[in-house]
Amino acid sequence: MIKKITKLISDHSQITLIVSILLMIIFAPYYWDVPFTNFFNFLFLVFIILSAILTMKKSSIELKKLSKAGYIVIALSLITAITNNSNIELVTRLLFVLFFVLVVINLLIGIVKSKEVDTQVIFSAVAVYVLFGFCGAILAAVIMFFEPTAFSLNSNYSSQFHQFLYFSFITITSTGYGDILPITPLARTHAIFLALFGQLYLTVIIGILIGKYLSGKEKS
Repeated sequence: MIKKITKLISDHSQITLIVSILLMIIFAPYYWDVPFTNFFNFLFLVFIILSAILTMKKSSIELKKLSKAGYIVIALSLITAITNNSNIELVTRLLFVLFFVLVVINLLIGIVKSKEVDTQVIFSAVAVYVLFGFCGAILAAVIMFFEPTAFSLNSNYSSQFHQFLYFSFITITSTGYGDILPITPLARTHAIFLALFGQLYLTVIIGILIGKYLSGKEKS
């Protein structure tokens, strides 16, 4: 039974990655004030990282070796959860982003190299988009670490990181409600790049997928 579940997760790692991030987005506001906040954070982050590592199982040898860095990030996340040290947490967040950049590169390589559009390719494209939104939230938290007034956050909202998730995804989708504002130049630059990626990525990836789909139909 366990082997079947493991194989199912491994074969659909992109879906697992998407679901794990969405679950954190859904549940983060509800466990932030409980006594074991760090423990729940750690569980969600481990689930996300392990899912990301699985997406690299069919990558090149170099990227497979680099995927092991995910386990280092997990170890640092555990140390952060236990010690609650802000400096270690900062390093962990930066390593998170670097690791997820590798995952995104791997997924994009898989999309470009694919000869036809199948569910694997589509979920890879969605995973890249969701991952970028997640990384945007982490980078916003890093900016806030150095510039406490970088964003106009709601002080009554329990989860600061959930506000960063909200800001990141609202920005890349160009919804822009305006309830959370980037205040400092660095924060605004971050928002500009998020918005640019959101628009350019969808334009480019849709073009690639349509091109591959039409090419596959012509061959058949």
